[in-house]
Amino acid sequence: MAETFSVDCPGCGKEKGPITTHPGTVGIHCSCGVTSSVDVDGKGVDEWWER
Repeated sequence: MAETFSVDCPGCGKEKGPITTHPGTVGIHCSCGVTSSVDVDGKGVDEWWER
């Protein structure tokens, strides 16, 4: 079974997830207006920006 994890939005701090682990990077979009890329291997936010 795939492992899942969550990350906190760098804009508002709300937990975003679950994110299923697989090689590469995924993107999350939060209602606070922040979009971020998530480093799946590192299980954390890679870079983020406000929309």
